[in-house]
Amino acid sequence: MPAIMQPIVQMLIIVAATAVSSSAATPIMDTVYLNPGAFIDVTGNVYGAHTLRTYCYMGKRLSLLSMFETTEFVLSIQNEDYTEYGGRTPKEVMEHYNEQRSLFSFTLFSQKRQRVQLSPFEQQCIGVVTKEPYKVGLKHVPLDLWRFMQLAVGIMVFCSAGGLAKNNVFYYMAGIVLGICASLLVIIALTAKLFPKRPMMYGVLIGGWTIGFYILKQLMDNMRVILLTYREYVLGYLIVTGLISFLVCYRIGPPRNPRSQNIIKWVLQAVGGALVYFSSWHTSAAIALMVITFVVHYFPHSVLLYLKNAYRRRFPPKRRLLTMDEYYQQSVEETARSMAELRDFVNSPNCRQWSLMSRLRNPTRFANFANGAPHLDDEEIEDYSRAIEDELEGPDVDDDYLQCNMYYRPTAQRALRYTSSARQYAQREDRYDDDDEDDENSDETETEDYDNN
Repeated sequence: MPAIMQPIVQMLIIVAATAVSSSAATPIMDTVYLNPGAFIDVTGNVYGAHTLRTYCYMGKRLSLLSMFETTEFVLSIQNEDYTEYGGRTPKEVMEHYNEQRSLFSFTLFSQKRQRVQLSPFEQQCIGVVTKEPYKVGLKHVPLDLWRFMQLAVGIMVFCSAGGLAKNNVFYYMAGIVLGICASLLVIIALTAKLFPKRPMMYGVLIGGWTIGFYILKQLMDNMRVILLTYREYVLGYLIVTGLISFLVCYRIGPPRNPRSQNIIKWVLQAVGGALVYFSSWHTSAAIALMVITFVVHYFPHSVLLYLKNAYRRRFPPKRRLLTMDEYYQQSVEETARSMAELRDFVNSPNCRQWSLMSRLRNPTRFANFANGAPHLDDEEIEDYSRAIEDELEGPDVDDDYLQCNMYYRPTAQRALRYTSSARQYAQREDRYDDDDEDDENSDETETEDYDNN
């Protein structure tokens, strides 16, 4: 037994010594701060296993003008014999390097990326370990159109989620797209049913879903090559899976239950909110847009109108006075509109014409007005114009009264009433003058009779 254990003990000692020596090796660290638009050529290093070059971007201040700005870390290298480590500071990158935590070690079956998007508002560092020469730099994109389109699509999906949840066309299109994308997962799930109902089945399911996601990712990364090389197979796959998905959706039918429609609406709104949130590195502005969209969509118009009126009461706008021409034009338009509304009401079934005409002084004129005649005749218009001219040209008119008449012009109906009142007053004054003359004549007659007697 001791003879058998001796080789095993020696092997353990060798492994422990190797681990100690590897951990005791201190890497050479070199930190470079990059500016957007700058690129650096790095020569090869034979001691790449122990040389860590860290490239950092300092970031900039938050600004709404830079909401759709993107900074991209670009690494140009001939092969994939390199390792990358990420972190906020060079010290954090060094810690990840010592712990052998690669930037892509947590992404299952992930390839090494040579382009990494960075937030333009935060300090970020990326460490590179390789023996090969490479070129590294920062690419600055002032306006990322893809992120702007993502924001617009997210807001549209959120606002139209209620209508899309009840739309049959959207139901079939979404079902076909999901069926095409999830066909591999469906095949794996159907294959898993062939296995016995034992714990081994759960491992197969988990592995199947993982492999399915891996296959989908490989298809997306090599989509162009697949479309050019296997064009007929891709077209046949899309037709078959799309037709099967359509038949399944047709068999199930669009959702009619209001609760099912609400669930679909909420899912679409969650997707729209996620698109808005991830559309910008300026997370505060993205959250503010989400809140504004939510308030505008869910709060009724009356609440927004109340808030608007409250703001105007608190900060009233400066009022502009009407000019004489604007005042005259407004009075003419309002008078014409009011007369048209009165004529429509008189001719409508809601008006009791006979009862109304029994209380009028001139039913004939009212009937003519209801049939389309003007509400004023030529004589009334001339009297009104003459009265205004006399008031303005009179010698006893003071400045205040003249200014009042310049800024005030009554409507035609009020003018008619004023003209009628003036006419009645004139007639009453004439009657009083006639009575005075009769009294004087009678007094003179009585005086003459008295003298004669």
